[in-house]
Amino acid sequence: MDPSFAVRRLVFALLTLVLSASGRSAVSVVSAYTENFDTLGNALPAGWEVWTASSATGNGTAFNWSSASAALISNNAVFADATTFRNVPGASQSWSAGLSAGTDRALGWRAGNAGSRDGSITLTWADTVNWSFSALSFDIFTPNSSGLTATFNLEYRIGETGTFSLLSATTYTTQPVPIAPNLLGVTTWSLTGSELGVLNDQSGPVTLRLNNIATTGTNWNSVALDNFSYTATAIPEPATSVVACGLAVIAWVLGRRPRRSEK
Repeated sequence: MDPSFAVRRLVFALLTLVLSASGRSAVSVVSAYTENFDTLGNALPAGWEVWTASSATGNGTAFNWSSASAALISNNAVFADATTFRNVPGASQSWSAGLSAGTDRALGWRAGNAGSRDGSITLTWADTVNWSFSALSFDIFTPNSSGLTATFNLEYRIGETGTFSLLSATTYTTQPVPIAPNLLGVTTWSLTGSELGVLNDQSGPVTLRLNNIATTGTNWNSVALDNFSYTATAIPEPATSVVACGLAVIAWVLGRRPRRSEK
């Protein structure tokens, strides 16, 4: 057989292998998740937790969650200290004083004292091995009609301990007064794969946290979360190693080609 023909066949086979491997890894979804919080009447969804007295390096004290339906807030007395985190009407509903009914629910947080002001809402993954986050989004809004403004950060931590860090400059400032036509003032946070890269391929716990950055005052600041979702695909396999091996084989084949004797 002509050695050059054999080399061409080998190159073609290697290119096919590289393209096939790249295609498989690019479309392989390892985790797709959606949480609309509509089952809050039963319990918090798996992986979600609510806390008081959180710090820069700790979750704080686990809050005794109440699954009972709570009304949208029309004054500063609706959420007492004992009912900081509540099951409130969701983002699709129109604000009206005292509204508590409806199947669309959201995870509400209403600060009433220093402990609840310094609280947080967290979602924790046991690990993200082989994950490459491609998108994450959720709705956030202010369910009350009074009180002062406050700023909340979306933060993350890798591992069981350590300091929480701001994720991609994502912050929300509350809107205490309902604003027409979207009376709840719903904001959708959407993060891209590049913004989520710090969460990828971690062998230990990964925690997302919504955190009130205020350090003083109570002010009855409030927020609510709804329609949380993300998608993660498999980390692409390194095709360069296949190419390197292929080039080595080609070089070996070429090196074994018989030399023509000089006349």
